[in-house]
Amino acid sequence: MTRTGGVVDSVRQAAFGAFSRAAVPLWAAVVAIVGLLGAFVAFGGLAPATTQPLLVPVGSEVRTSLYTVTVMDAEVTDEVEEQYLEAEPGETLLIVTVRLENLSDRAVGVEGTADQVASRLLSSSTPLLELSGVTVTDTARSWRADGSLRAVVLQPGVPADVRIAFPVADDALDEHEAHLDVYDAREQSGQVILSSSAITWRRTDLIARTPVEVGP
Repeated sequence: MTRTGGVVDSVRQAAFGAFSRAAVPLWAAVVAIVGLLGAFVAFGGLAPATTQPLLVPVGSEVRTSLYTVTVMDAEVTDEVEEQYLEAEPGETLLIVTVRLENLSDRAVGVEGTADQVASRLLSSSTPLLELSGVTVTDTARSWRADGSLRAVVLQPGVPADVRIAFPVADDALDEHEAHLDVYDAREQSGQVILSSSAITWRRTDLIARTPVEVGP
């Protein structure tokens, strides 16, 4: 080996040693950060935040993206004669009166489809208005508070008082408090084979809960 070659090798070894000493703290820091991130994820640090619904008193409006709802009052009965509605044996009807307003630009039905829009406010496996705290034993029914027999259709920007009958066990309210859960929604279009312009209101987040207080 020449003297020049030995000098070059010494310089290379010195540089490698310096790089290694400098790299050790860097790699140690990277390992520590990765470890912290792993612990963060393991303990749910990246899990979706769970938010509790807002508790809204009777008479106060809940505003969602597509509609508003205000619980007015509630009562329990076994029969609504003008609607030809009667509770089954062992059940009772929890009647909740609400004020609804349609914030969209098209008419919507509270139960059925109107103007090619399925609101899913009721009569759905994932309704936007759902009773909690007690078990509903059958499909909810709705009608206008003025007693009209027609299906309730909400015109844009026109509030309507609507009565909703939830069949429940006749002793359901003895030990449990019922609430009306209010879900937000988003419009989804083009999901119906017969019409690409059909719109469905899809349930998203539970945003509010109102106690259903049965009057004397």
